[in-house]
Amino acid sequence: MPLLLAYFDLSNLQGFREALEKVEEIRVLIPLQVANIALEGEKIKLVLHVPTSSLNLVRRAFPEAVVIA
Repeated sequence: MPLLLAYFDLSNLQGFREALEKVEEIRVLIPLQVANIALEGEKIKLVLHVPTSSLNLVRRAFPEAVVIA
């Protein structure tokens, strides 16, 4: 399963909250898994395990995210 990494500024916790809400909405459709949530400096890193077949859907929800195959 590819990993999707999304970063959020600590100063924008509302954006991170909205991202978690998106994750919950997507989990209704596909078996998306939160692999890790961590702080890296002034950023919150959200790491998701995404089924390869659903990668395009998740990329549309998180366009700024980086995919690691």
